[in-house]
Formats: sequence, C-alpha cells, structure tokens
Amino acid sequence: MQFRVISADEADRFDQFMQSTPNGHIFQSYLWGEVKRPVWEPLRVVLEEEGHIVAAASVLKRRLPFMGKTFFYLPRGPVLKDWNDQRVFKQLMAHLRELAQQHRAVFIKIDPCLTEEQCSAAASLREAGFIHAPGKHDFGGLQPRYTFRLDISGDLDEIMGRFPKKTRYKIRYGPNKGLTFQSPGEKGLPLFWQVMQETGRRGGFVIRNLAYYQKVYRILETRGAVNLTLGYFQGEPVAAGITFAFGDKAWAVYGGQADRFRNLYVYHAMIWERIKWAKSKGARWFDFYGVPGKVSEDHPLYGIYHFKKSFGGAYFAFVGEKDLVFSPFYYWLWTHLFPFARQTVLQLLKLRRFVWPSRAPGGKITVRQ
Repeated sequence: MQFRVISADEADRFDQFMQSTPNGHIFQSYLWGEVKRPVWEPLRVVLEEEGHIVAAASVLKRRLPFMGKTFFYLPRGPVLKDWNDQRVFKQLMAHLRELAQQHRAVFIKIDPCLTEEQCSAAASLREAGFIHAPGKHDFGGLQPRYTFRLDISGDLDEIMGRFPKKTRYKIRYGPNKGLTFQSPGEKGLPLFWQVMQETGRRGGFVIRNLAYYQKVYRILETRGAVNLTLGYFQGEPVAAGITFAFGDKAWAVYGGQADRFRNLYVYHAMIWERIKWAKSKGARWFDFYGVPGKVSEDHPLYGIYHFKKSFGGAYFAFVGEKDLVFSPFYYWLWTHLFPFARQTVLQLLKLRRFVWPSRAPGGKITVRQ
C-alpha cells in the first residue's frame, strides 16, 4: 500500500472517494480544506492499494502559539472504505503518526463518522492509542456528537407522508398564512447574517462574521454544494438557513429565526424547503446537524432536541473526538490554557456586542440595546 500527500490536480478524485463511502463527510472534502485556510493548513492524504484509494483524510494543521509546535485535526475523519479492514487501518495510522512527527505535531485529533454501535472500530482506535478528548460541550465537541438523520429517499410526497401528523401541520401552517421562501444565493448573505445575529442575541451565543459565511458560500458554490434559504413574511426576513450537500448526504449547518412571527412555525417550513433542495442534489440523508444528546424536558436545550426529533429521523451518537498524544506536556498546556483563553475572548465578544457600536453589512452604524 502507498501513502502520499496529494496535489490540487487530484481534488476531484479525492472528493469522489469521500462521497462514495458511508462515513464520508463534506468536512473531509478537498473543498472544505480551502474554506479553512489560512488559519489552518490543509494536507490531503490517501492510502492506495493497486491504484485504488482505500483510505483518505483531509488533515488540518494548525500552529500552537508560542510553542513552535503544531497539531493535526481531522474533522469527521479519517475516512476508510472499510473500517473493519485492520490492514488498512494500521497502515493509515502508522503513516499519520509519521506525518505528524514530520510537522512537529503535539497530537492528532480525529472525529470520525463512526457510531457508538460500531464497537470493533472504536476498539481499534483505543488499541492505536487514542483517548477521549478532554472538556465538555453541550453538543459534544468541535463537531456535534449527537444528531438526527432523516431518510429522504422516495419522492417528496412520500417524504412528507412519513412525517408525524403534527409536523406536517406545522410545515404547512406558515405558507398557508403567506410565508414565502427564496434562495437568493450569495447576495442574500447580509440578510442571513442579520437573522443570525438576532438568533445569537436571543440564544446568548456568538456567531461568525459575515466575511466567513461569504467565504464558505463562494468556495462551496463552485461545486453546487451549498444553498441559502430565506423565509419572508409581510416583506420581512424571518428565517434563514445554509445547507450543505455532498454525495448522498446533506446537512442543515447554519440557521436562525427572527423573534417576529414565531407563532407561524417558520422554522418547520424552512426545514422542508431545505429538504427539498437536498433532495434535488441527490441526497439520501438529511442531517439536522446536532442535538445535545438524549435530554429530558427539564434540560435547557430540550427544545432543540424535541424540534429535530419531531421530524421522525434516526438518532445518531458518534464516538466523539479522540486524541493521539505525542507530547503530554504541550498537550496539557493546550487543553488546559486554551479553553480558558477562548472562553475569555467569547465573553469579551458578548460584552462588545451589547456595549460597543458595530457596523452593519450596509455600512450603517448601529448600537445594540
């Protein structure tokens, strides 16, 4: 078997492999590596046998500040054609170790699309030296560990017919009252960002800046892998969502809803619009992109869990983030000091949002109350 770092002229072949496997993901695509530049440096690697790719990974390399070191992150990777093939798994791990050492990596972080039920694959990771990544997060880590995934095979009538009766009612309620949807492309991103800001203020979380969403859209649009949905009522934008599609899967990655007209079940109707687009791209699975696990009604995030469950999808629990540590001392510094610094920055950003003026997309100065 041959292991190598590929060049840009093999991007299509690399992504075709990612799309062909059950555990492939858009975050392991060649395209997504371009999205993450320049903060991350993408390295795309393949393991081949008799000219065919049997395993691959988009490795994101990031420098650790003040340390002269790096670390590797494989979002939703690595990807193997067959996770039960121990020959391939061991070869891939050996080569990733060697590559990490060449780049002075303190650790390798992986987050493969393996469910908790895939016990043999999880056991292989433990035997290779991977440990559970430290820290707690409502959704399980850098990528959601838990999600609902909806089967969208069949025609649209069949998909709608599989929804619970109450969900069908809510999907249709808003459009019957005058709710409409558009897919305006990149030019609609300022309105998307406006809705996301309102959602962030209500939920108490920080969203990315407009330039980031513009970059994501421009890169993924080159392959038709992204769609923006905007919902309007009485001429006002009341919901917005960005959906990704890659191979037989689609993900409802970013989305938000304005405070106004929430009684119209706006988000239910928007999910249906996103499902229709995913279906048009050939997707078989629609991923709701994250829930906080199976939580009870008294959990503060139960509303998110209940909403996504209400469409009747299957609950997925992935194995979560795993770290392969090469330098325990530097790893300790990164895992203990960085979360504290990151939380401090987030708190400052929240404070800035409510106290300092900010510039809206159109150039107008606004002060948030």
